[in-house]
Amino acid sequence: MKKIIRNMAQCKNCGDILESKSRCDAKRCSCGSIMIDGGKFYLKRNCKKPEYLIELSECTEVGE
Repeated sequence: MKKIIRNMAQCKNCGDILESKSRCDAKRCSCGSIMIDGGKFYLKRNCKKPEYLIELSECTEVGE
């Protein structure tokens, strides 16, 4: 199981770095190519093309 430390991504198209800090805290880059959501609860991604997304999230393994 993984614990989310930071929920972040960068858009290759416009260079924006996004961070979702809480649940239902959706962020979209300035060119509209990527969107992230979920804060430390879940990693949700939506992008026009997968190659536009650079994953920057930090996660750690936790015991069950």
